[in-house]
Amino acid sequence: MRTLLNHSAINAMPDSPAVAYEPTCHPGTRNAVAGHIMDWARDHKAHPILWLSGPAGGGKSCIQRTILQSCNAEGLLVACFFFSIKQPETNNQTRFVTTLAAQLVENIPGVKRYINRAIQSDGRVFTRPLESQAEGIFKPLEEMYNSMLNRLTRHFWRTLAALVAYQEDPDTPWTWANVIVIDGLDECVDQQEQPPRVRNPDRFSSAPLSDDTFILRLEEYEADDDLRLFLKAGFSRLKSDHPASASIPADWPSTEDENALIAKASRQFVYVSVVMKHLAKTRRNPTLELQHIVGYQPSASVVKNNPFAELDALYERILHPPDIDTSLLKSILHSIIHNKPMGSRLPVDNLDMLLGLGPGTTASTLVDLHSVLNFNSLTRRRPTFHHKSLVDFLMSHSRARDLYQSNDQTHSQLTVAYFNLGRQLQDRSRVSWDLVMLTMSHACSVDDWSLFEREFRKKKPSQPSLTGSPDPSPNPQTSSRLLVG
Repeated sequence: MRTLLNHSAINAMPDSPAVAYEPTCHPGTRNAVAGHIMDWARDHKAHPILWLSGPAGGGKSCIQRTILQSCNAEGLLVACFFFSIKQPETNNQTRFVTTLAAQLVENIPGVKRYINRAIQSDGRVFTRPLESQAEGIFKPLEEMYNSMLNRLTRHFWRTLAALVAYQEDPDTPWTWANVIVIDGLDECVDQQEQPPRVRNPDRFSSAPLSDDTFILRLEEYEADDDLRLFLKAGFSRLKSDHPASASIPADWPSTEDENALIAKASRQFVYVSVVMKHLAKTRRNPTLELQHIVGYQPSASVVKNNPFAELDALYERILHPPDIDTSLLKSILHSIIHNKPMGSRLPVDNLDMLLGLGPGTTASTLVDLHSVLNFNSLTRRRPTFHHKSLVDFLMSHSRARDLYQSNDQTHSQLTVAYFNLGRQLQDRSRVSWDLVMLTMSHACSVDDWSLFEREFRKKKPSQPSLTGSPDPSPNPQTSSRLLVG
């Protein structure tokens, strides 16, 4: 079990802080779709796979976390994996199979012996591709499932559990743990940033998986009433908690303003969520900000060509606060997207140090962006985005415009940043290999190598050292050099 846990993504499991403290559906919302999913979960004769399909920002992850809690409470949950761009171990498929296997061992009696046997028989199973891992670890479970003894044992425990539940509540359906919840396939990217097999949800709607898949389309469910309930609760909380609450009218916002926000949201919960976080900021007047948001009207052609026009306008306003250095903000935001530290030994959570900025520059630049970023200047935790829709916005030239930066430019910028950090830490051999790997990882992601020359020319001959004193002239016998070939 310890070996499995060492190769698992703990932050993808149901009892991890990364999952347990993330938002679920607001009380009273999404009852219809959640009810249909739970009906499927309780029915052992239903399709073995349920695919919850829907547009970005529709609230699928909140629904999945709500279902996770319900299945856990009813004893239906076996395992889960929540992909997320917020954590290095959950934004790729490397630990997907082993994380599920660890939970199967923990939650299903008799599984441990078979999975341990599979691991012991192949010492390289943890380094193999996803399909080979699944074949090697899960294939022996067929032997267990087909075993006559285990059939009898399984039947006995199911019957006993059902009888106990029936005595406690005669209306309780006869169920057993058999649900695996997987969320965030669109947030799964491999190290080469190409979509791996596990990320392709279209496979569920085509043969051979289509015959075994029940598809729920989120866009077919009414959302306006749920959005209104969410907004009313948010505005009620804002009017009592905001520093300017004494000046907020009791009848604010108007029904017309609520209707306008719901129309702009177009069933996207992420829109109203970002609006409420933005209005709650203590540095802004919420009534005036709401007027600006409601008053924006994109042209019909823009809406036709971009279904996220209203969300883009909201991000555009939030990311352009007064006196912002747009070029600096762009560099920081894209560094957050692409910078993936490979261990805790490197002081790279401090973006000021990594990007060669003055102390406190990142904090002062991001101070007005808490509605879209998880960022605490008092800790060393890397800033993360509240929702992947902002990453999609920043990665699109037509949508982000002056905040867009190409992947090549960002990777070349980070290559030079890690190279310069390596010069500062050249006397600390324990981190040198990690720095080489990080430098080369970003360098290998650049197609246009002329960008390296431009980035190096931007850097001054001397960089500030970790102590704040100028970096001495490099000794030709000891200084680090970057060779890309």
